[in-house]
Amino acid sequence: MAHTSNYSPSGLGGQAIARIVGFTCLFGFLADMVALALPLGAGAAWRASLLQQMGDRSIVLLIGLALLIYGFWENSRLRKPFSYAALAVGVAFLLSSILVIRDGLVLQSQAIETIGQQATELQTQVEQGRANPEITANATPEDFAQALQAIDTQAETLKQNAKTNLTKASIASISNLVVMGIGLLGLGRVGIGGAGGSALGSSKSRKQRRASA
Repeated sequence: MAHTSNYSPSGLGGQAIARIVGFTCLFGFLADMVALALPLGAGAAWRASLLQQMGDRSIVLLIGLALLIYGFWENSRLRKPFSYAALAVGVAFLLSSILVIRDGLVLQSQAIETIGQQATELQTQVEQGRANPEITANATPEDFAQALQAIDTQAETLKQNAKTNLTKASIASISNLVVMGIGLLGLGRVGIGGAGGSALGSSKSRKQRRASA
């Protein structure tokens, strides 16, 4: 009986294409991250923006690593480094979500403080206007009271909007990082397991076919 090879030319060609596309996705993701990280910063706003962009583009990294692991599936010496890289990046993504929570709270506090300072400055200007005879000649005490009330109302609205927008952005960023982190961890575990499971399955299948023959 002629021996039938487990590796077809089409399968080898498919893995070669997977390697090409995988490296393209990986280097494209890295190039994007370098471009977005420059110029380097250290503040909460810079870090939150970078992590958000990284989460938005992380699907490219996931696809790239998956294709590379598949492309080197039969070569454990090359497959396992990409599998361990997927595990490491997955853990980094999950840890980064904690930074997103912290930075989100810091940015909320900064935004509320800035709005409060601006409102205080406007209220001070209104109070100074009360002592200006030129202004009081054309305005009543009720006008000053209404102006102060309008400033308070607008400040509260801006604070609430800032909280809502920053919370939504943080939740979206955290969701991307957590989902991609879990996906990369799963991908890394599968890649480290390697072709042993599939080879065992193929061996059992061949034995069953021989027994039935």
